Amino acid sequence: MLQRSEAIPLHHLTEAPAGWDLATVIDAFVELAVYGAASYHAARAREVVSLRLVELWASQPEEAEAWLERCRERFATELDGKEAGQQLLGEALLRHGAAEHDKYGSNHWRFSEAGLLRGELRPAAQRERLTAWYLQHPHIRDRCRELAEQLVTAEESSETARKRQKLEQETSERRRLEAELQTSQEECRDLRNRLAAAEAQVSSKDAELRTAQSESAGLKEQCESFATRAAAGEAAVTEMQMELGQLQEEHSKCQEHYEELAKCMEAEAKEILRRLQEDKRSYQDREHCPQAEAHPAWAEEAGSKAEMQLQKAVLEGRCEQLRQQLVKAEAKLDLMQGARSKVEWQLEKENAVLQERCEQLQQQLAKTEGQTSRLLEEKGMYQERLRGLEDKLTTLTKAHLQWDPFAGCLSVTASDDGSSSSEPHCFVLDAIFRTRLYDTDYFIMGRDLKMGSQVVAGNGKTILTVTSPPKICDATEIVHLQAGDASLDVTPDHRVQVPDATGEWDENLYRPAGALKTGDLVMLDSGEPAELTDAKTLPMECSVVKIRLDPHLPVAVFSRPACIVSLPFPKKKNRRGRPPSHTKGDGGSSGESMDGGASIPSTAPGEYGK
Repeated sequence: MLQRSEAIPLHHLTEAPAGWDLATVIDAFVELAVYGAASYHAARAREVVSLRLVELWASQPEEAEAWLERCRERFATELDGKEAGQQLLGEALLRHGAAEHDKYGSNHWRFSEAGLLRGELRPAAQRERLTAWYLQHPHIRDRCRELAEQLVTAEESSETARKRQKLEQETSERRRLEAELQTSQEECRDLRNRLAAAEAQVSSKDAELRTAQSESAGLKEQCESFATRAAAGEAAVTEMQMELGQLQEEHSKCQEHYEELAKCMEAEAKEILRRLQEDKRSYQDREHCPQAEAHPAWAEEAGSKAEMQLQKAVLEGRCEQLRQQLVKAEAKLDLMQGARSKVEWQLEKENAVLQERCEQLQQQLAKTEGQTSRLLEEKGMYQERLRGLEDKLTTLTKAHLQWDPFAGCLSVTASDDGSSSSEPHCFVLDAIFRTRLYDTDYFIMGRDLKMGSQVVAGNGKTILTVTSPPKICDATEIVHLQAGDASLDVTPDHRVQVPDATGEWDENLYRPAGALKTGDLVMLDSGEPAELTDAKTLPMECSVVKIRLDPHLPVAVFSRPACIVSLPFPKKKNRRGRPPSHTKGDGGSSGESMDGGASIPSTAPGEYGK
């Protein structure tokens, strides 16, 4: 440990040790403030300590505030009623110096790199006397006041530098957020376009699928129709086969009957031939007999033969008819079999074509269903990605809208960009916009704007177009801003243009209307900043209008002022009847009545008014 004899007297200090903290430097200053102006070494040491104290006070604001807070607690009664700033700091230095000086012996303070080595403690009675002397000494109070002024100046410079640094950081952060916001918006637009394309493709595939299903249903109906026709043809063929079988059976019966008749006729012919031969032999044997005896038998045989020939002819005719019917039936059967074969071949061909088409449609349907499922999966993925980007976009937008680098020290303007990203961000219904037609300016209320309406931007040159139908919303509170003669009534989160830290115009600086207060600066349509004379939030339920403008520029708007009602210049009265003539008569031709009132033609004076 350093011995007191080895330490250097404090008034011989030429450079403040780097290891001293803020409290040590303050203790050194209040001790050196006791020395008079004649002490050269003490004055130099006091100057060195003052410079070091100013440097530490500016670079260590937390420690400085903590030391000042300790002084407030320690000297609460003495510092009560002192204004914050130079007066409070000077009094705190003086009170702290008096408290430290009366404890230890004067001119016995020494220092080292580690800190201060104070003298021995004084008795209590001597402390009170030295405290009063310290407080009443004029040059000590002046030195504390000068140091307090230097410390406040350094603190303000440091605060300004910190604010400037914070402003630069927040400006860069804001630009980064804006760039990220723009990137997210572009990505959202790209995803929306891709999603729309995917939905269009899904819709097209759905239409193709419905067409294929309709065509498949039509082909199925055709197949059912062909099957019905084939069944009807098969039934007709079966019926013809049954009819042919009946004809064949009848033909076989006729054939058998014909054969039986033929056999009978052949037997009868043989019998007749045998009888003829017998008759011939008997005739030869009886040549000597008269012809009259044989004539009746011959006549009878001849009649029987004629009858048999007639019956044979009838049977042959019937056989011929049956033969012709059989030929016709066979020809008809052959024709029907050919038609059936042709129909079966046509049905088989059409069935093969339909089967092939059905297979193609099934393959196409399976392919379409696969593509549809993939597109639906891709659509779901795009929608999920889009929701994520929209959430991110909402977060970035809120962060961008809530960004306030000038809270408590900068100002705003009384114009708004007129567009919004979320509700309400709205104007009151009777907010008045300026519009321009053929180089002539007119004024229109916000409630009368429509999609396609044009208004003049805050710069007085650019024409802004309403890009979507204005939306009427309900609001529960309105912010009233007044800057001289200019006034504006908007919703609390409506953004208002503000100047930069130097009071100059900056197109990218805005603050919510609800965050403004009296005394803040706002930008007027003239391009000049103006101080708000009134800024208050009024709770009221009213209707407001949300308007989107393109391009995205601020627009000058003012609230409709109260008006005094007055009567315009009177209209000239028109006389009724004929103009007065140069001569007066009793017929009432004069334009005036005798009593000086207006005259009505064909009436006596005063008659019409009775």
